[in-house]
Amino acid sequence: MKKYLLITAITIGMLIMSLSSTQAAKSGFKFGYIDLQKVMALSSQGEIAKQKMQAKQEELRAELQEKQAEISVLKEEFERQGMMLSSEKRKEKENDYQKMVRNFKIFVSDSEKDMKALEGEFLKKMLKELEEVTLEFGKTGKYQLILEKRSGIIYADETLDVTDKLIKAYNKWAEKNQKKKK
Repeated sequence: MKKYLLITAITIGMLIMSLSSTQAAKSGFKFGYIDLQKVMALSSQGEIAKQKMQAKQEELRAELQEKQAEISVLKEEFERQGMMLSSEKRKEKENDYQKMVRNFKIFVSDSEKDMKALEGEFLKKMLKELEEVTLEFGKTGKYQLILEKRSGIIYADETLDVTDKLIKAYNKWAEKNQKKKK
């Protein structure tokens, strides 16, 4: 993975150097970079995704607390009555408790997987939308090149950062598409 990133960084660097040396002389050569994480965090679509993720987390957290409370009640009941129960009943209660604990652990694991899947879904959807928006943004802004900040840029002048402009374009795109859906 590190090898791939290094090769990508070197390739992008060479591409920028070759483009800047051959194209910089031409008037109108324009390139910029974006901070994809910032776009995802600050755009309206990113906010919507974050709110949906938090709502799902709260729902799962409440369910987890409920299940944890059930386990605690069963454990307390077992500890209180443990000595008074016959060995058969004690074994049965112990098995019930262990089964609840196993089910709880499975639920926790499944919940984590569900959250990761939901996050992946939102990420995939946003990346697809951003690809479309960035393409249009680049064409209308007459950019020859737009790079992602974390994919190999070691240094770039802050004046080339078009992240905020892209966020505005993405928000407009999202608003326009929401009106179409209604």
